[in-house]
Amino acid sequence: MPESTRVLWTIDLDDPLSTAPDRAGAEAAGLARAAQHRLPVLPGFVIPAQCVALDGRAPCADAAPRTRPYVNTHDLREAWARLSHHGARPLVLRPSPTRENGAAPSSAMEARDWSAFIKAAKAVAASAEPGTAVLVQPRLDAEVAGVVLGADPVSGRTDRTVVSAVPGDSRYTLTRRGHVISVERAGDTPASGDPLTPSRLRTLARMAARAGSVLGGPQKIEFAFDRDGRPWLLHSRRLPADLGECATGPECCTLQAASSAFRRMRRGRLHLPRPGHLSAR
Repeated sequence: MPESTRVLWTIDLDDPLSTAPDRAGAEAAGLARAAQHRLPVLPGFVIPAQCVALDGRAPCADAAPRTRPYVNTHDLREAWARLSHHGARPLVLRPSPTRENGAAPSSAMEARDWSAFIKAAKAVAASAEPGTAVLVQPRLDAEVAGVVLGADPVSGRTDRTVVSAVPGDSRYTLTRRGHVISVERAGDTPASGDPLTPSRLRTLARMAARAGSVLGGPQKIEFAFDRDGRPWLLHSRRLPADLGECATGPECCTLQAASSAFRRMRRGRLHLPRPGHLSAR
C-alpha cells in the first residue's frame, strides 16, 4: 500500500473498542457501554477520530490532484452496505466528540445512497472540532419520543424518575418501579391520547434505573418507541452532581425538551437514535 494511502476503517458499536472515547468519541462510547449492558441501543458503527483526522483534515486535502492521498474506503463501504441494507435504509450521521458537548446537534445529517453517505460523513467531520469521530446509525421511525431523568431535578430525589414525551405533551413523575406519582399535561391534552401507557412508563423507569446503575449514576436519556412498540435508548448522559443546576439548566426534563427531541427525530436528526439517538442529539 503506498505511503500516501489513507484507510477509512470503522468500529461496530458491539465491538469492545467502541467503548474507548479517544477512538469512538464520548457519544458513541456511551452508547456502546449501554449496549454492552443490554440496554436497547440501535445498531451502528463509528468512523474513528483518527480516520476523520486523516481524511477530512489532512494538510493535503486542498492540494493539487496529483498530490492528494488515495483514500481506501473499502471497510467503510462494507459497513455502510450492512447497516443501510445496500441503501434501502436511511442512515443518520452525527459527530461523536471525545469530550461531552463538543459538537452541535445541527451538524447531524441523513443519507441513503453511498455517494450521499460519503458527502455527509465529510460534512459532519468538517463541522466538528478536531478529534471528533462520526457516529452512524439507522434512522428510526418513532411513534413517541422524549426525555427521561433518572432523578427528580426539582426535589433532588434519586428514587424518582421523570419522563417527558411527545406527542401527548405529558410529564410524569414515577417511582423507581414505574408507578405514577403525578402527571402534568400541556393545554387540553386528553389522557386518552397519551401514547405512554402504564406498561411503557414501567419500561422507561427500568431503563433509567439500569442505565444509572451501569453508567455511573442518574442519567438524562433520550428515548423513543418505534412503530412496533419497541423502546430504544438514543442518547444518555450523566446528570450533574448538583441537581439544582438540572432544574433550570439545559439538562432539565421539560416538555420543550421532549418536543425538541421529537422534532429533531422527524427531521432525521435523532436515531438514529439520542433519538434516530431518532439518532442525533
